[in-house]
Amino acid sequence: MYGLPDDFDPATFVGCELETVTFASNAIHLALGVNHSVTATDYVRYRLGPGADLREDVLPVTDSSLPALIERSVERAEVRRPGALVLYFEGGGMILVEDADPHYESYSLKTPAGEIFV
Repeated sequence: MYGLPDDFDPATFVGCELETVTFASNAIHLALGVNHSVTATDYVRYRLGPGADLREDVLPVTDSSLPALIERSVERAEVRRPGALVLYFEGGGMILVEDADPHYESYSLKTPAGEIFV
């Protein structure tokens, strides 16, 4: 929808631990401490470890392995294209959220700097 702002620094997520993964009928919510979160409104792609298959949880989620990344910390984060955020976790896990639809919000981020809708 909007992409990420040009001044967005994905490093704000480095060091954050994935604390909870919550599924609702219209959202996948990833809590990374008190000040950071990611909420996807369509899908999330992820890998549980190095060389693992890329998985995709599409709403509504009925079965998921995503909670296996709980208690892992973000080691690195990057922006791909204007609207994709990738979080790389210790142990080789990875979560990817993308700006999938030009007409609707795909995900939101909460950081100490505020909320961003993508």
